Amino acid sequence: MGDGSLFYRPKNPLLSTVVALLGGPSPSRAGDPAVRFGPNGVEYHQSFGREPITRLGWEEVRAVAVLPGPIEGRRALCVYPLRELPEPDIPVSEIFSGTGPGLAVNFRLMFGTPLAVHLHHVRGPSLRKLDYRLATWTDDRIVLTSTRPA
Repeated sequence: MGDGSLFYRPKNPLLSTVVALLGGPSPSRAGDPAVRFGPNGVEYHQSFGREPITRLGWEEVRAVAVLPGPIEGRRALCVYPLRELPEPDIPVSEIFSGTGPGLAVNFRLMFGTPLAVHLHHVRGPSLRKLDYRLATWTDDRIVLTSTRPA
């Protein structure tokens, strides 16, 4: 992706498990998604460290938003492509699994895009830094919003 990229990837499972036991958010899992933003666009990893990876140049991205998640106080970082992405071929047993391809189906229903990460499951730079970089990389065409794009 290149220098200057910002990567949101699953938290360390041990650390996130300890935090959860102390009353924090539920721990991340190996199959959790990740997203990298860079000067040339977005890489979305459906399951961190495994294929498939969706790559979109900035000309293919309509918006990037932070939206409320299904649990109060939790948020999701969402990427909205200009074109509709194809539905993944998912075995019925995985549709409601809550990880990998099944999670993409849930994200599409909750947020209107399969390209999302729960912020409490990932670590990465501040959203303020992401907002600044989005504006820089896209000549102010894309800025971080807190509402679902139309």
